[in-house]
Amino acid sequence: MKKILIISNMYPTDNHLSFGIFVKNQVRALEEAGMNVVIAVNDDPTTGKWPVIKKYMKWGLKTLTTAFRQRKQISVTHAHYAFPSGMLALIVKRLFGIPYVVTAHGGDIERMAKKSTRLHNWTETILKNSEHVIAVGPVLAEQIEHDFSIPKEKISVLSMGVNRRIFYPIDKNIAREQVHLAQDAFHFLFVGNVIEQKGVEELVQAFQMVKTSCEKPVKLTIIGARRDEGFQKKLQPFIDEDVQFIDPLAQQELVKWFQAADVFVLPSHLEGFGLVALEALAAGTPVIATQVGGLVSLLNNGAGHLVPPHHASELAQEMKRATTRVADDYYHVSAVNAVLEQHDEKNITAQLQQIYEVAAKGGRRV
Repeated sequence: MKKILIISNMYPTDNHLSFGIFVKNQVRALEEAGMNVVIAVNDDPTTGKWPVIKKYMKWGLKTLTTAFRQRKQISVTHAHYAFPSGMLALIVKRLFGIPYVVTAHGGDIERMAKKSTRLHNWTETILKNSEHVIAVGPVLAEQIEHDFSIPKEKISVLSMGVNRRIFYPIDKNIAREQVHLAQDAFHFLFVGNVIEQKGVEELVQAFQMVKTSCEKPVKLTIIGARRDEGFQKKLQPFIDEDVQFIDPLAQQELVKWFQAADVFVLPSHLEGFGLVALEALAAGTPVIATQVGGLVSLLNNGAGHLVPPHHASELAQEMKRATTRVADDYYHVSAVNAVLEQHDEKNITAQLQQIYEVAAKGGRRV
């Protein structure tokens, strides 16, 4: 195995810490495992028609230039997201004969491919021409198999994994001192982009329901990028002094909030896997999430608590129930340990290396 070319339309920078951080984490894990990794990534989260066209043209040119210059050294390309990253991997394969693997993360299959017949057909072409398809969750794998006629044996279910050297539990009182949280309150935490699809509106509505009916003080911390000003205004009627917003944090800081919270809440409308829920579990914090996508397989065996999406009242009921239970009673240790072992970053990396080895044999060299 020579070099692995990673293509991703999301990659973090110091100014955009959470933008595709899971891809950067996997790159680091591969390098730590001794693999030679080259990246061709877009690290600009700018939105808007013309800015997107401009940044994607720049990224596409960079990708093709990198592939051309190192075509003799690259054994396999790994594209994160079927579209648009997978399209570049397909072009690289057709131009230089370099085989590719594509990871579908959820939004590329559940949203992007459904925007038009053309995008669906492009996605199908990308998936069918790949040497292997990785789905971050089993529900997503089934969608890929049925919606795009991809053979089951060509699909692997493989999450991005969690680094348990970073995400691990400590005494919550100590963690709260580190992030300056009140010791006498019950703390709920959400981490993710503050957008409608993440269920943030239902979350703040549910929190207010809990607050009005709960005997103990409750707090909610929301950590994530807030680029949708219209959605922010929609949330305002449910925001008060007990709800705080924090900009994206580096993982070494973010883990402290996971460790300090009583319960992590992820009320997404759709979720390919739900990596932040896994990180919360690794930090020793129980999880309430919605019955969507990869969250079902991640949590349904007792590792967490699931509620229907789009239902603030049912979410509030589960959140309130959490405030009445002692942590050990609300936290199924054996189920969580099984989940963490399955999705440990080291195990994921080893499986990914095997996929690369097989995929590298599928292309021709030019």
